[in-house]
Amino acid sequence: MNMDVFARGAALRVLVTPEGSESWTEAERHVPPNKEACKAQLRARLQRLSEQGRLRNPDLMNSEGEGIHAVKTNCGLRAYGWFGSGPNGGKAFCIGHVAMKKQQKADSRDLKRVKRVRERFGG
Repeated sequence: MNMDVFARGAALRVLVTPEGSESWTEAERHVPPNKEACKAQLRARLQRLSEQGRLRNPDLMNSEGEGIHAVKTNCGLRAYGWFGSGPNGGKAFCIGHVAMKKQQKADSRDLKRVKRVRERFGG
């Protein structure tokens, strides 16, 4: 199965699964109108992750357990994924699910969904 390349940086590639792309579109629909900059914030953080291989502030990325990580924004938009190898080798962060959260703690349904996607992609 193919993943789309979101960003190619010096440290790694950020890849998006078809499920991740679909959920990203849906999650962005739930961003409040007064928080539209949040969408750009997620893109900027993922670009920075591709360039540096990590985010400067550990509060911007959580380990959710079992190898799943969440790139966070201030408004609650989260990109859930895992670190693995890209299709041509090299490091990658693979996004399996994106959600708009209303609480601080990760929703177990979101984590189960990204784990299922990761299994399908062999991560």
